Amino acid sequence: MQDIDPSKHVLGVLAGAGEYPKLMIEGAKRAGMRVVCIGFRGAVSKDIPPLCDAFRKFRVGALEGPLAYFKSQGVTHVVLTGQIKPACIYTMWPDATARRWLAELDRRNAHTIFGAVCRYIQENGMQVLPSTAFMEEVLPEAGHLAGPAPTPTQREEAAHGLQLAREIARLDIGQSLIVRGNEVTCVEAYKGTNECIKNGGGSPESPVTLCKVTKPGHDMRFDVPCIGLRTIEHCARCGVSHIVFEAKRTILFQKQAVIDLCNRHSITLHAMDIPAGGIMVDDLGEIPDDAAHATEIANALEKLHIGHSAIVCEGVVIAVEDPQGPLKCIQRAGAYMKRIRFIRLTNWLVRVLLGRNSSPPAPMIMRGSAHFAPTQEIIHAARKAGIKLD
Repeated sequence: MQDIDPSKHVLGVLAGAGEYPKLMIEGAKRAGMRVVCIGFRGAVSKDIPPLCDAFRKFRVGALEGPLAYFKSQGVTHVVLTGQIKPACIYTMWPDATARRWLAELDRRNAHTIFGAVCRYIQENGMQVLPSTAFMEEVLPEAGHLAGPAPTPTQREEAAHGLQLAREIARLDIGQSLIVRGNEVTCVEAYKGTNECIKNGGGSPESPVTLCKVTKPGHDMRFDVPCIGLRTIEHCARCGVSHIVFEAKRTILFQKQAVIDLCNRHSITLHAMDIPAGGIMVDDLGEIPDDAAHATEIANALEKLHIGHSAIVCEGVVIAVEDPQGPLKCIQRAGAYMKRIRFIRLTNWLVRVLLGRNSSPPAPMIMRGSAHFAPTQEIIHAARKAGIKLD
């Protein structure tokens, strides 16, 4: 970031989990910046505080305290780094300011929530930098990086997968999907890339390709797709022989170690620009409720020849139907939400006891396209998982 004078500016880092905050802080320190860090409780690594000039922890959902702390430390620029678990959308305790702007969002996902956070930070006189600041060297250009060189067949598969992944990202479903030939084997949704790899993996006899992209018009201040050692380890275990990601818009952590691991497992790794063309869907506009949201997603999935139904809860796409079928979609959604059901219920009861206006936890809603015909088995499975179909 050559346009920032280190002697006149202070960098504030909002740090979640993973290697990302460490790399960001190290890059900023090399540039001569004073670094003030806020770590989110339950996420930030214990290795982070010693790297910073000042450090304090706050809970996920707090806005007023962190911004006041940044101001007291003279912070002029802010970056958002590291992972926040998707479940935090449902389990966080927002302060009064966060509650106010959350209530104004028609959908709650990474782009709407972090976009609102960025607006709030900038309204308080601090500039939000791209989350790739001080890390430009870990954004690979297009080209083959590791493992066997991609075959013509793999390149065709990658091109098709990237085009479909672009549309999945456009719909705020996820940033990744897995393809085998022209068929999608799994779509990332609420649970993330590693779960997508697990559910959509292949075998040595029938390998698959993982495709990872940014959303069209992606705001590079947050939620930039990343690939690291854990991604490669999951791919090696789950029969993913080919990884392709969007060039210049995907962070490659521990680049040499990732390359070495790909070479060891004969996993082809390369960066590509997303080819023009392919089926395109419309951006989602304002959506009145979860039922309408799920219907819009289901119609888009059908247009992309992926599936016919989707499950949404409080504006978040929990799972979508892919070629594994609607029952698998229901099973995934039920498993994801079961783990946080108790926390959601407890948080609601505590708010009620504190005298706050609070609605009970909303159910998951499943809707399909005109060609979706739920059988009795699907209806029973949805009811058992706590999903409303009608």
